[in-house]
Amino acid sequence: MKVLRKGIIAKGGCAFGQGHYWPSVARLPGGRLAAVWSGGRHAHVCPYGRVEISYSGDEGVTWSEPSVLYDNSLDDRDAGIAVCGDKAVVTTFTNTRRFQRSTVPQMFPGPENEEKRKSVYAHLDAVTDEQEARDLGSFCAAGDGTDFGAFRRVPITAPHGPIVGEDGRFLYIGRAFVDGDGTAFGLPDGIYYIRSENGVDWSEPVAAPPADDGAMLCEPHGFACGDGSVFVAARAHLGGHATMYFNRIANGAFGKWYPSGIEGFPPHFLTLSGGGTLLVYGRRTQPYGIRAKLTQDGGRTWGGEMIINGDAAQPDIGYPASVELKDGSVFTLWYEPIGNDSLGSIAYAVWKP
Repeated sequence: MKVLRKGIIAKGGCAFGQGHYWPSVARLPGGRLAAVWSGGRHAHVCPYGRVEISYSGDEGVTWSEPSVLYDNSLDDRDAGIAVCGDKAVVTTFTNTRRFQRSTVPQMFPGPENEEKRKSVYAHLDAVTDEQEARDLGSFCAAGDGTDFGAFRRVPITAPHGPIVGEDGRFLYIGRAFVDGDGTAFGLPDGIYYIRSENGVDWSEPVAAPPADDGAMLCEPHGFACGDGSVFVAARAHLGGHATMYFNRIANGAFGKWYPSGIEGFPPHFLTLSGGGTLLVYGRRTQPYGIRAKLTQDGGRTWGGEMIINGDAAQPDIGYPASVELKDGSVFTLWYEPIGNDSLGSIAYAVWKP
């Protein structure tokens, strides 16, 4: 593989509101690229997160100034985007005031951050019960990529949103929406899929079995294999270690989960026009960075690990997503604090497998 160039879409920093995290990218119906992420952040958990979007009309060379796509009273987190025909959907989710308050000492530790803690607590105190009831959940909005309709609740969430199934419908594989403390809303905790033709009206959820070894599963993604099945991967936590598990949807039903043997998470898949499907993921154990693997047989076997970015200085890096460019190269973005910044930037690489 060869990395052709690297860049930054949205630069982070150290000041309040300069954090950018958990991005996704897609090609819109008109041909432009769109990147979405959670921006305006003060920390990994804070009430200021909002969904931002930026566009590129020159295959990722330059990007528009970010604009705010969604900003409610809570913490708008992981931003996903997917395109099916002339429809684009954007996804996000929020968490409760209670959970956000519980994380403030961890997010803003020490006497030097006392004023920041006071500011966050005051912001949360100003959010009413009615606002939280309206804004809490997992959400999806559909449009043409420039204009989107209202954000509506969906019962599941995943960092990169839906994929497109072989039937030409959106297929959303996600975890049941739960608050940060594990409290479930609507569905029992677990992995599910739902389908939609328009990104607005979704089918009833179909549940995956739990992992036989008791691993906690979240942040899934998948790809249509061309044989009627869908290959699925998810972040998995077991015994204090996080890795990735695999599964497959066949004849409408999930199979059994099994360890992938890959040191990294969460997954994002991209099926290439020339054949094969790329898996990209972040590695948060040394050596830190953004990695990729390629399958030519629908996920049954995988090639060697490719290093897209191997110079990360710390483990706070990841959530990569990819789109194919017109010349056959791959555009992969992720979040990472750059240099001495304490908050994340949206970085990217253009590369060829």
